[in-house]
Amino acid sequence: MGEMKRANAYEEERRRNDRFASTLVIAAAIIAAVRLAREPNITRSSPRVSIAIADSVTLAKMILEKVVR
Repeated sequence: MGEMKRANAYEEERRRNDRFASTLVIAAAIIAAVRLAREPNITRSSPRVSIAIADSVTLAKMILEKVVR
């Protein structure tokens, strides 16, 4: 009985974390897209793109933490 409750709790926690990871990716992508919308030269090796993506992920994490609390 106790093992089943632990298994269910673990599965629920895993699903919750998966949802948050998906939400984080979507939010970061939207933030980066908005920030880079007027950038004329978007390439993977561009430092501007790398910085925008890193900043977007950080901002999305901050937003998600505030929402979860």
